[in-house]
Amino acid sequence: MSAAIEPAQHGKSTQGSQLSVGDATRTLTLPHLPYADAVLAALDAVGLQPAAVEAGLRRGRTGTPELYARAVWPAGSPALSATARPRGLTVAWSHVTGWSAHDAEENYALLDVDALAAPELVADAARHHAWHGVDEALPWVPAADGRWSEAVYLDIALAHFEEKDVPTW
Repeated sequence: MSAAIEPAQHGKSTQGSQLSVGDATRTLTLPHLPYADAVLAALDAVGLQPAAVEAGLRRGRTGTPELYARAVWPAGSPALSATARPRGLTVAWSHVTGWSAHDAEENYALLDVDALAAPELVADAARHHAWHGVDEALPWVPAADGRWSEAVYLDIALAHFEEKDVPTW
């Protein structure tokens, strides 16, 4: 007899909450959590579960507050191809810079998508880089364009976030 294994939980989540996405983005301290949850669900749907997921608030390069989310597959991760495995992969979002991918060797690629891209596009980019690595010679090109279906709520929440007097540490 085998036991069922439950999927690992990935940090703080708004999935299964009583709040709609619109309500969550208006009331959460970190209004991008529903977006991070949607991207994680899209990664799970393509079978690319990250080893770690983070979402939070940090001091940006200019010292101003920056909302961020990132999915990490460390070097050696079995989810990565033999090409990408030695360098690992991080797919990251910032409300300031949008989406990017990088590896442990500091290869870096900005993803040519809307800052609030459809989670399926982000998952497609992650799958590409998980297979090919972050390589200028093999850039990811989006097959389509699109925004997250709930982006309007996060746009409003981000505008409010920018207007708040958030500490700059």
